[in-house]
Parts: sequence; structure tokens; C-alpha cells
Amino acid sequence: MRLSTQTFFQNSSTAIIDINSQVQRLQQQISSGERLLSAADDPVAAARILQLESELGKSDQYKRNIDLAEGRLQLIEGSVAGVEDIIQRVRELVIQSGNGALTNNERTQIATEIEERTKQLVDLTNTRDSGGDYIFGGFNVDAPAFAENASGFDYQGDEGVRLVQIASSSYVAISESGEKLFGDIPVARNEVATTAVSANLGGVQITSAEVTDQAAFDAAFPEDFVVTFNDLNNIAPAAPNYTITRRSDGAAVATDVVYDAASGITFSGFTLELDGVPQQGDQFVVQSTNTSDMLTTVQRIARDMATFNNSTDRDAFIADALNDLDSVFDTLSQGRSRIGARLNTIESTRNTLEITDVNNQATLSSIRDLDYNEAISQLSFQSFVLEAAQQSFVRVSNLSLFNFLR
Repeated sequence: MRLSTQTFFQNSSTAIIDINSQVQRLQQQISSGERLLSAADDPVAAARILQLESELGKSDQYKRNIDLAEGRLQLIEGSVAGVEDIIQRVRELVIQSGNGALTNNERTQIATEIEERTKQLVDLTNTRDSGGDYIFGGFNVDAPAFAENASGFDYQGDEGVRLVQIASSSYVAISESGEKLFGDIPVARNEVATTAVSANLGGVQITSAEVTDQAAFDAAFPEDFVVTFNDLNNIAPAAPNYTITRRSDGAAVATDVVYDAASGITFSGFTLELDGVPQQGDQFVVQSTNTSDMLTTVQRIARDMATFNNSTDRDAFIADALNDLDSVFDTLSQGRSRIGARLNTIESTRNTLEITDVNNQATLSSIRDLDYNEAISQLSFQSFVLEAAQQSFVRVSNLSLFNFLR
């Protein structure tokens, strides 16, 4: 078979180009450290690499979320621990006040410390995170969780729970409602809570609301009452007056009662004191409750600590106060348990992610990374072949019949 000069040159050039491409590809692989330079090299492996890289990227985000959640929960746990320490101190002061040798004046000094401890509790329940958000307000993070009112403290947050994703199908709560942690705690004695209707015209506010006759208040429990101010001309001579109705059925239980700003409103064992001049139609709701928030409970303990008339009153106060503080401890302990369970979940999830990452990295490396020993060996061989092909081409291309004529 005869080969034309053109065919010889084409075949030789193509072979040299192919070998040179293989050499260049090996050089690129060695410089990048990766076996696949494009998806076309191995479509199945390329798809698997993309999947593994995606999983590792998600894992990195989950780990960042875990760090955020852990820091937030540790802040909450630290605040609750601080609250427990203060409640323990208040409990010690209550026991101390039960000493029969102390006078009410001496107990007033103890009450003063409890008042200062109450301020500390307010600060802790209104703790902010590094971003300035109130951590116990639920979704309402821009306002303090608790604010003082006439009958104690109001929770200004909501029941919202903020969640963070820490795995593909796992979420963890990074907030605790202040109402759940510090509110709705059972108390030994029935208490009073008040609210003013938002449509009130006079701008009058409740400055004090308390149970002044426990027996009378207990007799009406759990009834709520509505105080409504009437037309001045309902009585003669004309003067501010009010009617009290049962909230349950709207029945009037006191009608056209003269309002005395100095003595306030007293009915069924409770007393309200108002600031301002009430107008016709102004309303106030008086609620009876057997639960209270922690701050109001401690505040009332300080308020009543030095009011004993005899040892019987003192002993009853000590028993009720200790019972209320124990209820606070129980609620705080339940909160600490919830927070601890979340921290344990976070830790176990972090460990699982780290193990999965190690496995995914190993699989990714086996698919993507280059075997340097094999690549260098192939580069050496292909370079040798390329050099031989080039030399052969040069020699053969220089051949001519004239070289053999004498």
C-alpha cells in the first residue's frame, strides 16, 4: 500500500496533536490537583461532586445556625440561672423575717433588700441579646418583656417562638416566652389584676390595685368586675359616681356609688386608687386570679413583709410567701430543663454533622482529587511518547529518493 506525502503529514500531525493534548491535560490536572477538569470528563462523577459540595455547603450553614442557637440559649440559660440565684436570696430573707424576735421596723429593712432584688429581677427578665432584642418577649423583641403597672407587672411580649434550622429536618427553638417562664405562676392567695379600657376619655389611670380584705375577695372568687363611671347627674348633688357590674352576666352589684378620689374604689375585698378625673363612660376591669407573675409575687412579698399584727399573721405570711417562691422555682426549673434539652439536641446534631462532613469529604476526595503518583507517571510516559513522535516525524519527513541516488 502506498501512502501519499499529504496523508503521511496529516496522520503524523494528528498523532502529535493528540499526544500533546494528553500531556497538557495531565499538566493541568497536576497543577489543579483535580482529576476532572470539566463535567465532560466524567458526567456521573461530576454530578456526584456537585451533590457532595451542596451537602457540605448546607452543613456549613447548619453549623453557623448551631453556633447562633447555642449562644442565644446559653444567654437565656444564664439569665434564668441569675433569676434563680435572686429568688433563692429572697427565700432566705423571707425565712429570716419569720424570726419572732424581729420587729416590723426591722422587717422593713429586709423588705428594702427584697425591693432591690426585684429591680435586679426586672433587669434579668428584660435581658437583651447582642443585637438589642429582648430575649423573653417572643416575637415582640423591640419592647421590654415586663413593665410595671398599678397591680404589679404586665407581660408586654407574646407567645411567639423563634426557630432556627440546624439540620435538614431539624429545628430548635432559640427563645423562651417570658410569660411561660416568669408568668402565670400559681400563688397561695387569690390576687387582683386590673386593666383600663382603651377607649377611656378622661386619661385617668389606676395607680394602685390590691386585695385589702382577703376573706371578702375569696368569697367572690373567681368573679371579675367592671367599674363604669356614670353621668354626674345620676346623683344629687352632681358628682363623679360609678356602677360596678359582674363581668360574667353584666348584673349590677353596686349602682351610682359616689367616687371619692382620696379613698378610691373599694368593693368585695379589693381597692383601686386612680390618678386623674374620670369621665362618663370610663371603665376599668378588675380580674380575680390565682396565678401571678414572678415579679409581682416578689413585689407583694416586699410590700406585705412588715404589716404583721400578730404571730398568726406572720406565720401565715411566711407560709404563703415560701409556697409562692417554691412555685417560682418549679416554673424556672421546668424552663431550665427545656433549655438544657435544646442544648443537648444542638450538641448531638453538631456531632452528627461533623461525622457526616468527614464521610462526605472522604467520598468527594476519592472522586475529585488526583492521584499524583499515577498522573506524574503518565505525564512522564506521554512526554516520552510525544518527544519520540516528534523526532520520528522530523526524520521521516526529511526522507527523499534523492538521498539514495548516487
